[in-house]
Order: sequence, then C-alpha cells, then structure tokens
Amino acid sequence: MKILKYFFIILAPLWIIGISTRIVFNEWFIDYEYSKKDFPKDRWNLDDEYRKHLAKLGLEAVLSEEGLKEFSEAKLPNGVKAFREKEIKHMKDVNKFLKFFFPLTYLAFFIWFLGFFLWKDSSYLIYSGVFTIFLIVFIGSLIIIFYEEAFAFFHDTVFGRNTWRFRQTDTLLRIYPMKFWFDGTVFVIGLSLFISLGLIGIGILRRKLFEKGL
Repeated sequence: MKILKYFFIILAPLWIIGISTRIVFNEWFIDYEYSKKDFPKDRWNLDDEYRKHLAKLGLEAVLSEEGLKEFSEAKLPNGVKAFREKEIKHMKDVNKFLKFFFPLTYLAFFIWFLGFFLWKDSSYLIYSGVFTIFLIVFIGSLIIIFYEEAFAFFHDTVFGRNTWRFRQTDTLLRIYPMKFWFDGTVFVIGLSLFISLGLIGIGILRRKLFEKGL
C-alpha cells in the first residue's frame, strides 16, 4: 500500500506543472507579454497589434482544429500568406502533443485526488508538495540557467530535430520571440511552486486541526 501511495505522490508534479502550463496557454498571457516595455519589437516593423493578433491565432491553432485551419489561412497586412508550410506543420505537431499532454494532466490530477480520499492523510498533501518543489527547484534551475539548450532539447525530443528550426524571417519567430517562451517557462515554474506550497500549507493546517479534534 505504501508503494501505491508513493506512486500517487509522484503524479503530483505532472498535474501541477500541466495545469500551470494550461493556465499560461491563454490569451491573457499574450496580452501581458506584449504589454511589456522590454518585449522585443519586430525587426521588420510588423505592428505589435497585428503580431498579437497572429500570436492569438497560433494559440488557437495548438488548442483546436478550427483554430489550426484559421491559422493556416492567416495573412500578413500586405496580403502575403503569414506562415510557411513548415510553420503550419509544426503547429499541427504541437496540437497533437497538447491533445495528449493536457488530458494526461487531468487524468493525473484525478488519480492523485482519488489518492487523497483513499488515504485521508495530511502527509499525502505535504509529501506531494515537497516532492514537487524539490523536483521543480532542481530541474527548473537548470532550465533557467541553460534555457536555450533546454528549449532545443525539449523540441528535438518531442518534435524532431529539423521540424521546429525556422528562419529569422519566419512569422512564428517574429510573433513568439525567445523572451516570450522564457517568460512563460518562468511563470509556469513560479505558479507550480505556489501550488505546491499551497498543498503543504493545507496539509499542515489539516494536521493541526485534526490534532485539535476539529
């Protein structure tokens, strides 16, 4: 039974990081990034509002088939097709990956939540939070320090070495500069740590209330 409990606890980082990622995959984050004064301008002078419009189309493309269709038909202000076939293919790959990753996240949360009711033990919450924090601090620190290498490693592993490397003139790189992804990663790490600390706090509070007979 202890081994099963530890298995359930190991699921905590998956759903915590997954849900944090899903929160970032929303239009508010695009608006937030583009509102920053230090957000990189387009070197070919594409207007930020139009970049933001295309970035939101990209978001919809990786979340739905309808969005993918609209993304593939998008045009630049001069009427030229916004995205090359290689860019569209990459977004299809991301769409497929997220169709697997987000449901896996929700399943992991459901199983983990089931474990809480199974054991009804405050230490379950505390250990889940502590394990996730240690994992995120260790891996997250490496990712932040060696971000470009980590970014390349992830994309090479998940999507293939030659499928996601684009020209500097390609629209995907113009609407999603590296700072966008770095900031998103930092936010996911920060939110994941916050959720983990919340689990620890709830676990400690629950234990104290139980000891007082409340």
